Amino acid sequence: MKDALGSKINVVLTAVVAFAVGLGVASGFDLTPRSFAASTGGSIDVQNGAPPELARKLQTATFQQGFSEVARAVSPGVVTIQVEQQTVAHPQGRIPNPFRDFFGNPDQQRPDSIYQEASGSGFIISPDGYIVTNNHVVEGAQHITVILADQRTFENVKLVGRDPTTDVALLKIDAKNLNPVPLGDSDSTQVGDWVLAIGSPGMGGSILRTTVTAGIVSAKGRSIGILNQQFQGRNQSQAGNPAIEDFIQTDAVINRGNSGGPLVNVRGEAVGMSTAIMSETGFYTGYGFAVPMSLIKSVVDDLIKYGKVRRPILGVLVQEVTPADAKYYHLDRIAGAKVQDFSGSDSPAREAGIEPGDIIVSVNGEPIHSVPDLQTKIRKYDPRTKVNVEVVHRKNRKHETVQITLGEAPTPGTQAERTTTSSSESNPLGVQVQPLDQDMRQKLDLPTGVYGVAVTDFDRRGPLYQAGGITSRAMILEDIDGQAIRSLDDYQSAIGKLKPGTVASVKLYDAQNGQQLFVSVEIPGS
Repeated sequence: MKDALGSKINVVLTAVVAFAVGLGVASGFDLTPRSFAASTGGSIDVQNGAPPELARKLQTATFQQGFSEVARAVSPGVVTIQVEQQTVAHPQGRIPNPFRDFFGNPDQQRPDSIYQEASGSGFIISPDGYIVTNNHVVEGAQHITVILADQRTFENVKLVGRDPTTDVALLKIDAKNLNPVPLGDSDSTQVGDWVLAIGSPGMGGSILRTTVTAGIVSAKGRSIGILNQQFQGRNQSQAGNPAIEDFIQTDAVINRGNSGGPLVNVRGEAVGMSTAIMSETGFYTGYGFAVPMSLIKSVVDDLIKYGKVRRPILGVLVQEVTPADAKYYHLDRIAGAKVQDFSGSDSPAREAGIEPGDIIVSVNGEPIHSVPDLQTKIRKYDPRTKVNVEVVHRKNRKHETVQITLGEAPTPGTQAERTTTSSSESNPLGVQVQPLDQDMRQKLDLPTGVYGVAVTDFDRRGPLYQAGGITSRAMILEDIDGQAIRSLDDYQSAIGKLKPGTVASVKLYDAQNGQQLFVSVEIPGS
């Protein structure tokens, strides 16, 4: 028994030493910053690879210190995203949404309204305010709010563009000198690598901002069919699955609200973006999935350079190769993508001479492992690019390389450029009030000494609500910046003194809980 215990201890110590050595080796890699492709209007300056100062710390870090250093370096670049979406009544109830249980607080609705609120995550990729998140976090949003790790809140958020086929969206806030998350190489990420998932999961109506969990990469190239559910019943211009699912699978704990948060390696580089979990309850059960960074970069490149996502296609409907296929076609491995049909008479693959039943085994010399792998490799090219595709023919089982000029398919919903705004000069706190008469005092059972105006309605995007000043539906506003409020005239006088860009101190009383509340409210504007 002692020998068994000793063996276990040796295994643990070996793992710790190996991890620490791995951190040191990783820090010696080429960490030269690069940037996305330039557009007519400029480029996004991103940090590709860990910053030198972090690399130096990791070089001598222990197992525990390595995780804490990475979390400390990356967390400032992770944001919370709150959205307000318009709901549509449906005769059969709510339309099924495969992301519903992963998207934080999706059913928290404003009373007497057709809007619902939800929250997700995202991460900064440039010092001047570009942020990536999931498409399903912002799709259909009437208003988007971004909250930084230091609690700064941005209401004027620009949705640069989004791509449902990869579940990637790009946002922009008006800010400078932010702390972007360094971008890593998902292609070189291996099964078994340590990773951290950072995001803002929801718990009992609360948002647990900047939560860090650890695990390993459990698998790569996963396709779970969740993105294609978004396109069921739509008129598609291309045969087959329009979505690209090439997920990184991880056992790092992720839950509702983690959507859009980064999956980072031990060098502090984002190698993916948390997107989905496999669960019947909506809570973590051991399987999490992330969009690989290589795919995210290509989508962001397109949005910056062209203002839309350009999707190159072979024009084929494909399925996975089976063991029986490998035996029939005399393949040396069970890999590739088997052609079943074409997108139409103008399919690039069909025009090049490929036939149904042929198996695609490589593109420009790169082996094809699976259907998602084929989709991801084709996605790296521009439409109308010529590529050399190696196929094994069904008729004679011989290998042939054909040249195909890639086509371009319209990607649904890629352009959604707008800026969301809130608040107004006439209502700087974002609330509606009325006099506190005797009937209302009795109804609320207010104690002696509580005076003010009653808050009868509020904007969930408004400054007072966002500052945490609305804790129930029975709020009494008593004081603004030391000025006692006893009437509507007092209230109007006090808010008339509030200047855009300043911070006000507001005293309230929660009649439902019998508690006083003091909140600092930043007045919108500059």
